Amino acid sequence: MSEQPSSGGRPLLPGQIASWLRIVCFAAAALIVTGYVYLSVRKAPDAEADRRQAQKALRAENAKKGLALITEPGRNADGSYRIPVKDAAALIVADPKVVAKIQAAGAPAPAAAPAAAPAAAAFVKASDEQMKRGAAVYARTCIACHQPTGMGLPPVFPPLAKAPIVVGNPELPIKFILQGLMGPVTVGGTTYNSMMPPVPGVSDQDIADVLTYVRQSFGNQGNPVTPEQVKAVRAATAGRTAPWTTAELGLK
Repeated sequence: MSEQPSSGGRPLLPGQIASWLRIVCFAAAALIVTGYVYLSVRKAPDAEADRRQAQKALRAENAKKGLALITEPGRNADGSYRIPVKDAAALIVADPKVVAKIQAAGAPAPAAAPAAAPAAAAFVKASDEQMKRGAAVYARTCIACHQPTGMGLPPVFPPLAKAPIVVGNPELPIKFILQGLMGPVTVGGTTYNSMMPPVPGVSDQDIADVLTYVRQSFGNQGNPVTPEQVKAVRAATAGRTAPWTTAELGLK
């Protein structure tokens, strides 16, 4: 009787080997493509999360520094002394004219007029009524950070006194109030790298009044701002929710 070969030990034919190789290659390619797509999709959210985390850390650090500056007495970099917000508020309640008195005491002596001054746009003095309204808005929303003298609190809150950005194009400070500002900016030789949050609950008239007050106080000489100017900027930037950055505005 002849022996029959066992089917279990039969070697694979070349065609079968090729089929198995194709299946293995296809599975490997599918794994590679799936991994690439996963990493690509994951990368963008991770970058956005990192950016938000960095902003959150910056806000926390600025809040910590700012809280110390406005709640603790101390000496500023220019040699002047600062007082806590609660003490400043008490002074204003006791004497509503204290801000004007401080400004008058700290005002520099008038300088001699140059022999030949270059031609400039005519200066328009704001009305007393608008200055009073602006001083009230300043005391309510700005005085804690920028102080009664407008000198700010180095190195967190920059000064408004004699700051070119304050008396320049009013569209910039209007944007700061509406949406906020973050990033480094140099004022008077000192670099400030903090974040100004948007100011809530202010109308177009409030913004026009407080900017006019600032532009004509603390030694500044800038023309008044109108509610119509604020309204135009508010409409043009209505869809923006993120703070402006000094880089995108071309500030240094």
